[in-house]
Amino acid sequence: MKRLLFLLCFIFLCSCSAPYKSSFEEDRLFYVKRVSFKSKETNVDDGFMNAIWVSQFDMHPIYRESGKQRARQDYIRLVGIMTDNLVRDGFDTIFLQVRPNGDSMFESEIYPNSKYVAGCYGGEIEYDAVETFLEIAKSKGISVHAWINPFRLCSESELLSNGDGILYDWYTEGVGSRIERAPDGLLYLDPAFEEATELICRGAEEILSKYDFDGLHIDDYFYPTEFEFDDEESFLKSGFVDLGDFRRSNINRTVKALYEVADKHGKLFGVSPAGNIYSLENGWYVDIYTWLSSEGYVDYIMPQIYFGFKNAVCPFDEVLNDWADAVKNESIRLYIGLSGAKCALGSESIADAFAGEDGRFEWRDEKDILARSYELSLESADGVCVFSYSSFYDSITGKDNPLCKEEKENLISLFLQ
Repeated sequence: MKRLLFLLCFIFLCSCSAPYKSSFEEDRLFYVKRVSFKSKETNVDDGFMNAIWVSQFDMHPIYRESGKQRARQDYIRLVGIMTDNLVRDGFDTIFLQVRPNGDSMFESEIYPNSKYVAGCYGGEIEYDAVETFLEIAKSKGISVHAWINPFRLCSESELLSNGDGILYDWYTEGVGSRIERAPDGLLYLDPAFEEATELICRGAEEILSKYDFDGLHIDDYFYPTEFEFDDEESFLKSGFVDLGDFRRSNINRTVKALYEVADKHGKLFGVSPAGNIYSLENGWYVDIYTWLSSEGYVDYIMPQIYFGFKNAVCPFDEVLNDWADAVKNESIRLYIGLSGAKCALGSESIADAFAGEDGRFEWRDEKDILARSYELSLESADGVCVFSYSSFYDSITGKDNPLCKEEKENLISLFLQ
């Protein structure tokens, strides 16, 4: 039941002497195809990227054990199992979540420590789990990008319990505090404020200065779709006539600023928006066609095309073609986000609720959706990224998730060809 709830959450939001050596033979590294371009400095184009998102939920049981941060040597062992799995199965790139909720997986001078490492928002961290993860992954030839959620914060209760820091100060200022509260108590930075952009970029600068990540990555938390922002005052002061144009300009400002931070460090910057390209402009207020036809917004785009081929509104093949057509700037790469979580839900006979009658149980009845998606992506994209690690593997044992085993094997067989 815990796994089921965990997967549903994904869909509806979406010192030993040689601690870093792989347990697999060196020739297994043959299967690690190099990412299309690892960094702006190398600018090497010699492969199709096979990537995976490693989320805070994938890492939480690895970070912590028995109510405290896991002993470092045991943490090294578990990250070793994870990275061995990925090398063996042909993955070459990890997008590692380092800031999911206005927090930090490492000791930051800007954001409170994350509950996923520290046990509570603003708790204590005993050792640098991010640095250790990077050392292990890179020793095995895996490229690692830092993944942040720029605007989504923690809950109101978590922020108030921490009682310190710039986010706490902003929120307790009250009206005009630059932070919005959702009905469920989750907090969001208001993109209308330039101070929000500056804070997000300070955090990104800290990450890229502190660690040797190959890039900076953000996903689909822009303006929330679950509730309406109370930004009328900011809008009226802005000079914009149309609210949508105002909101898109705010997101553009932050995306452009993050691109500049990454570019300064010679690192890649990319965004993984929701896969429904038709709803981005007026749903999340993402100015997607500007980004994909201009310079200075993204190095790559990675839409989350979490749809089957029988989806009534967004069949995978049609949406993929529309994304490929949208990329007008030839310097921008197109990577495709694929959903391992939907394979697991399908194996539990849970309907794909928004897929229409023909697509409701496609993920239950067909076990080659990811493989077919991959084959199509080879024709028009530069790589794929699977969400997420625990859809395919158990975070502790490293064994295959039985709910996705057949889908995973069909996909991996193509990775290793």
